[in-house]
Amino acid sequence: MARQDRAERTRRALLRAAADEIAEKGYAGASLARISTAAEVTIGALTFHFASKAALAEAVRDSGCALTRSALASLMSAGACPKPGVHGALRRVVTFTRTLARLLEKEPTVRAAARLAWDFPGDGNTWYAMWLPWLGDLVDRARADIAGWTTSEAVTATALSVVTGAEFAARIGVSRGATAGLSPWEHVDRVWGLLLGARMPLLVGGEEASLSSENPMSGENPVGAGAR
Repeated sequence: MARQDRAERTRRALLRAAADEIAEKGYAGASLARISTAAEVTIGALTFHFASKAALAEAVRDSGCALTRSALASLMSAGACPKPGVHGALRRVVTFTRTLARLLEKEPTVRAAARLAWDFPGDGNTWYAMWLPWLGDLVDRARADIAGWTTSEAVTATALSVVTGAEFAARIGVSRGATAGLSPWEHVDRVWGLLLGARMPLLVGGEEASLSSENPMSGENPVGAGAR
């Protein structure tokens, strides 16, 4: 049992180190030597758990996708019955993108999974491919909210662009400590705020203030708000 526990700790350490490396440098630039050093294990131990760089990257991607799927599951379940009269379905589309932005900001395996989607665009089993059908489902539920304002296709395109921009912010801003750039969270709020006329949430005491009650997007905090 002790040997199994030690092996599992080693595997987790390798996944964390590989996620950091891939998120920053991409698959081609990732170094197994640097990963093993960061995880404080030998190359031999690394290859015992993961036979190749490709196998390690696949495990990192799967971990990031599983974490994302878990974070979005409750939102998708709640989204089946939005509150009447308060644009609940459209609000959940915004919350969906905020949740992804928070994951990109806080979770190295999610950033790495997103980066791998760009490194291997022909792979149909990517981080983006995992959640895009869920986004389409949420947008479809929001048809009544956007009727007369815009189209479902436009909302989907905007949401995808928002998340892509959040990933870019995570890659060059948060991971490199750039204080002048926008965090993924700020990027999402500013884009949606521009489009929907929402007041920017203020970070007070480590928690996000709710959106203005004058805007149809107000009244629902994003998934995981305040969990820092």
